Amino acid sequence: MSKNLNAQTADPADAAALDFDAIVVGAGFAGIRTLYELRELGLRVRVVESGSDVGGTWFWNRYPGARTDSESWVYAFRFSTEVLNEWSWSERYPTQPEVHRYLSYVTEKFDLRKDMQFNTQLVAATFDEDSETWLATTDAGETYRTRFLLTGLGHQSHPYRPPFPNLDSFQGKWYQSARWPHEPVDFTGKRVAVIGTGASGVQIIPLVAQQAEHVIVFQRTPNWVIPSGNHSLGEEDWTEIRSNYDAIWEKVFNQPYALPFNAANRKPSDVTP
Repeated sequence: MSKNLNAQTADPADAAALDFDAIVVGAGFAGIRTLYELRELGLRVRVVESGSDVGGTWFWNRYPGARTDSESWVYAFRFSTEVLNEWSWSERYPTQPEVHRYLSYVTEKFDLRKDMQFNTQLVAATFDEDSETWLATTDAGETYRTRFLLTGLGHQSHPYRPPFPNLDSFQGKWYQSARWPHEPVDFTGKRVAVIGTGASGVQIIPLVAQQAEHVIVFQRTPNWVIPSGNHSLGEEDWTEIRSNYDAIWEKVFNQPYALPFNAANRKPSDVTP
C-alpha cells in the first residue's frame, strides 16, 4: 500500500494514482466518526493512530479516577440509533475503562478497525497544488497520496513535559496523567506530590490519598470543586432516557457547550454575593 510517488505526476481525476481518498489522523471520538461517515460516502480511508488501540484521550488518559464530566447518554455517538439503544452506560459519569470499551464496541460493530493503522505517527504532509493531492509521510517512512487529509488530534493530544531541571535524574518515580502506564501504580506507603488541581488533579488526588502515606498538593490557583452527583444507571433510568432521546439531543444542539441543559438566562450581576 505504501508508495513513493512523484508529486508532479498525479492527475486529480485519476483515482488510481491515489493510495486513499482520505487519510484521517487520530482514532478517538473524532477519528472514529469521521471514518464511519467517509466510508458511508464510499471513500477509501486510512486512519493513522500513534497509539496501539482506538480511544484517543480515552486510550492515553488512564490515570486513577479518570472519568467523564459530561453525562454518559450524551457523551456518545448519535449517528446510530442502534448503538444508542444497545449500549447502556453503567453510570451517569462513566470511568475511562468504560469509555474505552464503548469506543472499541463501536469500532468493532461497524468493522472500522480494518481501515486503521496503529502505532503510527504522521510526521509530514505536503500539499501538491498541481495534482491537488496530499503526500503524507509516516514515522515508518511510508508515503501515501490522498485527496483529503483530516486531523482528529484533539487540542490536548501532545503531553506537556514539565520544564523542571534534573527531571531525568530524579531518584523517585514521576508520572503524567496524559501518559499513565497501562499497569496500575501502587502508591501504598509512598510520599506523593501532585502538581495542579485542574480536572485531572481533582480526580487523581482522592484516589491516591486512599493509598499513599502522605500526599502534598501544589496549587497555583484555587479551583472551584463541587460534588459531581454521580450515580449508577439501571433499567428504569435507561427506559426514561431512551424515551426522551429526541428532546435530550435537541437541548444538546442548542447549547453552546453541547450539554443537555437549558440556558439559565441570567448574569452574575443578577444575584447577590
